[in-house]
Amino acid sequence: MDLTLETKNFLGRLVDRLDAADKRGAERAQSVALSSKIWPELVEAHFESDKEALWEEAQLIHSRGWIRITPETAARSPAGYARDVRFTVLLPEEVRKAVGRPERLKSASERWREAVEEHLIAPPLAKQVVGAFCIELPGRSMSEVVQRLNAMAALSGQPLLLREVSAKLFWGLSKVLDGRQGLIAAVLGLPECPFPETPVQLLVQLPAGSLRGVLFIENQMSFEQAARSGSPLLEGFALVFASGFKGSALRLRSPTGSSVFYSQRGALSAECREAFESWLFQSSLQVPTHFWGDLDWSGMGILRAMRATFPNITAWQPGYVPMLQSLLEGHGHAPIEAEKAGQMAVLSTGCAFSDSELIPALEATGRFIDQEMTAAPH
Repeated sequence: MDLTLETKNFLGRLVDRLDAADKRGAERAQSVALSSKIWPELVEAHFESDKEALWEEAQLIHSRGWIRITPETAARSPAGYARDVRFTVLLPEEVRKAVGRPERLKSASERWREAVEEHLIAPPLAKQVVGAFCIELPGRSMSEVVQRLNAMAALSGQPLLLREVSAKLFWGLSKVLDGRQGLIAAVLGLPECPFPETPVQLLVQLPAGSLRGVLFIENQMSFEQAARSGSPLLEGFALVFASGFKGSALRLRSPTGSSVFYSQRGALSAECREAFESWLFQSSLQVPTHFWGDLDWSGMGILRAMRATFPNITAWQPGYVPMLQSLLEGHGHAPIEAEKAGQMAVLSTGCAFSDSELIPALEATGRFIDQEMTAAPH
């Protein structure tokens, strides 16, 4: 049957409804009223002759039994489209064939649930949980991926990190299980995932005397500058290099979630190390804590995220004030110049200095300052 493009578009929208019904698990799509949404080419046509021509094709499809037009009087009338018309698909296979869509393309999540149901060796409840964690790997079928999950039980008693388990199961890919601890627990039938995440690595330079404060520094060069500066502003401060958002990880404050490495230029006595680790791993111990990083939205985002781990952390004013002055004097760079155009603005961090001084300056100037542009305060 030769149909116009306008009518094929109409049938395509009926197929969309069939697909939606199939996805919901319904046996068939409900009837649909004639409207500009389902057939705009007919409803919005300027000339009655164009409407009649398209309606004639609808009547032909109706006579072939592909669809049913109701009321029946509308199906027989040359201007039946002017009535309260509804369409019902009777022969889905014919309608699909007409628009070149013989079957619905299933989503990745649907295909994943089907693979889990067929191949995962686990109780129904566990399958339901695993089915919510879709894993799609290029070049691998979902059946292959699910079958690898069945091999996880052999690893459960080994002292492995989460990414080690991922690499062993998924052809050397170490990040597949990141954020999927719930899946692992369900597969193994355990209340929680037994494989810890990779510990956060901290490089720390300790002060020789008592611990008066802690300063997290975002960039490595700025950490080195500060560590070598001998600035009286840093006296009694432990300097910590925490790259990017790693410093915001909640596991950082757990002995099993972080690995601390001490710089030989700082104090290395057992007493100094114990003082720092007591503060790090015992949240009840209060020590002034600060963050110093790039003056951009990412830096503000790091500070905001770190406050979930260190509720009292603030922006380090001796580091940020010179950067702020430079920014207000017209220095710095546009986001696009440093491939930072995609950074999302941060409305607030919870730090009073950042929220009242730094964020308004970023908003007003539309420019950023990298931490390395400013030397460590002396």
